[in-house]
Amino acid sequence: MGRLEEAEEQYKLALKIDPINASTHYNYGNLLKQIGKPEEAEEQYKFALDINPKNVSIHSNYGILLSEIGRKDEAEEQYRLALETDPKHAVTHYNYGLLLSEIGRKEEAERQYKLALAADPNHVATRYNYGRLLSEAGRPEEAEEQYKLALKTDPKHLLTHYSYGLLHK
Repeated sequence: MGRLEEAEEQYKLALKIDPINASTHYNYGNLLKQIGKPEEAEEQYKFALDINPKNVSIHSNYGILLSEIGRKDEAEEQYRLALETDPKHAVTHYNYGLLLSEIGRKEEAERQYKLALAADPNHVATRYNYGRLLSEAGRPEEAEEQYKLALKTDPKHLLTHYSYGLLHK
């Protein structure tokens, strides 16, 4: 519906009623991240983790936030904490792979992408980013394979079409 201010108000009201609800803190943090309030989002993620320290999604989304605001080491720690709880959490492996690729740790990124795909072989974004990594590493045949698998799952994935086209140039 796109009524983000109303959503924010509802989260505040919910937290007045139940201030120790980890799910509310977590979802409020996601909203705050979405509307460009990273400091407030971080506060909500921390509250949520104080209540539920083993929640994979909270750690993973907090890691995304930390990565976005340039705190890469802390982001990596959140991904590791998430994976300690659930070693097969595909989305966390994917996001961890993105972080590692961004900071130049390509071999480790590849390992995370492989783990993400082992957990969810149809995760298009992982296939696309893994394909890009392989292409940048000078492994075009392997990149092509990842792009084909991504497009098999989602034939309309624009970024995959774009990168696959570049691969053939």
